[in-house]
Amino acid sequence: MVRLRRPKNRAALRARARRPQRRGGGGWFTATVTVIVLVGVIGTVLAAGLFSGRDSAAAGPSPPTPENPSGDHWHAALGASVCGEWLPNPAEFETAADSVGVRTGIHTHGDGFIHIHPFSSSEGLDNATLGRFLDYGGWSASSDELSLWTGPTADPTKTRWKDGDRCPDENGNPGKGQPGRVVFEVNCKPESSDPADHRLADQEVITLAFVAKGQDVGPPPNAQSAPDNDGAAAAPIDRKSCRPSAASNPGLPPTSTPTVPATVPTTQP
Repeated sequence: MVRLRRPKNRAALRARARRPQRRGGGGWFTATVTVIVLVGVIGTVLAAGLFSGRDSAAAGPSPPTPENPSGDHWHAALGASVCGEWLPNPAEFETAADSVGVRTGIHTHGDGFIHIHPFSSSEGLDNATLGRFLDYGGWSASSDELSLWTGPTADPTKTRWKDGDRCPDENGNPGKGQPGRVVFEVNCKPESSDPADHRLADQEVITLAFVAKGQDVGPPPNAQSAPDNDGAAAAPIDRKSCRPSAASNPGLPPTSTPTVPATVPTTQP
């Protein structure tokens, strides 16, 4: 006699019957996710290319970016004085002192001006500071100590000055004169903050100084000249008022002549 198979557990059969059937929409979902990922990758690559390939020698404004929203190519005059003597301008550099071939968007052309047009988020917005510029050049500044690119005539090798150091005496003997202190000024006004934290702005005048008691600082001589604006005309900063003589760079057109005083004393009254 042939035995009939007994049906499986009826509860299991009912559960299987209620199970929803799989639909064929998984392929569309996978394709959509893949497209979104590819678009994101391509966008990131293109953005990186814009930052790394931007020409620092291009005159005029740059296209707005997250790091430089206004697209401005800014300039700030920078002067350094030690014991009443203005030092030569820092030498030109466009790569960081502690790296090989890494271009910097905050640099100088040896013209006594800081050129500011960020290449990356590390040097844009709140990161566009005097401290970053100095670090790129291999120097430093704090509220009580300066490390500069050269020293005064009496002692050219002494590039580091801190509160309490002595200036050369009246005969030029290094360290035989009065003790001095570090002074940081913006637009000829003393600042009490750490100079390294100062956020750079367009056409301001920055002074780093080590002065003996009773010595005035005054505006840096280079502030009356025009920045090397990569071939474009630039308006000089008015040394008399220690403020810019034009609203923004590149400044006055080439046919215009800015009004500046013929002679200006080296110290403030």
